[in-house]
Amino acid sequence: MKILFIACYSPLINNSASIETLQYLNNLVNEGNDIHLLTVDFPKNSIYYDEYILSMLNPKVKIHKVSGGKIFEKIMPKKGNNEVNSNNNSSKSALKELLKKGKKIIAIPDMYLNWARKASKVGLELMEKERFDVIFSMHEPPSSHICAMYIKKENKGVPWITYWSDPWLKDSTRENMGYIRRKIEGEFEKDIINLADRYIFVTKSNRDDYLNSYNIPKEKTFILTRGYDEKAYEKIKSTVPAEKINKDKINFIYAGEIFSKLRNTNPFVEALKILEKRDPESFKKLNVLFFGNIDNEGMKKNLVDVTVVDVSPRIPYDKAISYMLNGDVLMIFGNKNSRQIPAKIYDYFGADGIIFVILGDENDPILDVVRDKEKCIVVNNNPEEIVGGIYKIFNHLDNEDKFHPLKEYKWENISGKLNDILKG
Repeated sequence: MKILFIACYSPLINNSASIETLQYLNNLVNEGNDIHLLTVDFPKNSIYYDEYILSMLNPKVKIHKVSGGKIFEKIMPKKGNNEVNSNNNSSKSALKELLKKGKKIIAIPDMYLNWARKASKVGLELMEKERFDVIFSMHEPPSSHICAMYIKKENKGVPWITYWSDPWLKDSTRENMGYIRRKIEGEFEKDIINLADRYIFVTKSNRDDYLNSYNIPKEKTFILTRGYDEKAYEKIKSTVPAEKINKDKINFIYAGEIFSKLRNTNPFVEALKILEKRDPESFKKLNVLFFGNIDNEGMKKNLVDVTVVDVSPRIPYDKAISYMLNGDVLMIFGNKNSRQIPAKIYDYFGADGIIFVILGDENDPILDVVRDKEKCIVVNNNPEEIVGGIYKIFNHLDNEDKFHPLKEYKWENISGKLNDILKG
């Protein structure tokens, strides 16, 4: 097949969605497909740009990069941006903050809409030249679908498969949208649903929401989980050091973002304080490592103030995987009021460590994935339950229980299913 693959988040950057895109691209190429990737041209000085992930992309994938525009490039956080406190730099910083605030107001549905319009023109030229068999677009963010929608409108005979990693309108981060914004985004979503030919979801709950909200034939919908890259894991474990691992302690690892609107680490902090008071010897055995951005300074400070906790900025993908593979316990904080499952859980399935799942709320869809899996310790997000979960972990480690990767979640197995869906 000849595939036009549209994704804002691509192997140019380091986040969970880009890893997902990388794996689909590589494995679809391995299935013998000819793939053109239409994506955002992220600046190389952005904190999100990651040469290692890009190096993992099969060179047979043809990349078409389109700029997000001047405002997009200005508000992108830069690597090593340690500004001196001068009037000039203060002005630049103030301007950047103003742009960020403006983005939140006018970026409908996200900061890539300008990109979607420009990229669709490139996509239309590619359609005429390459005669693609299928169009495939990946949400999140929504603008990937908007770009594909503009292309599909001019190429209605070409099947368009949409991938929904998260909800759109029902995403909990969008619950406080104003009436006008909700109406605009609602029209976008409705148009995309009506125009698309097939729909892929990551969770059953998200699919059910769309089936209930729109007149979609169920036979046109599919559920695909994410996965892990076994070969990459083997290479990383033997070549990439994880310097902060302490072999004399129990290493708890969290590598990823903490968005306070979705995830709350404060009950975990309270649990550690309870453990320190009740059982100081067990508390001292812990080495708790957080890697990634935390958007709430108060929440971040609470973590930093715990003596056994170390909080570091985001790290490259290979480093994050190395810590996951060398850690004893892999932590995940579920999302509250959400239909989304953190992609990190599938990364964890490829490691030997115990997985410590702290639910976002009682309706957390991650339960459907981790329920009945021996290597997963699952607790509600309250201090006493978390303490109880930590003691269960201690028991597993004392008994030297072994937990191996879950082979059914290898990427090549997942991508094979996607290939079949694209074929129709």
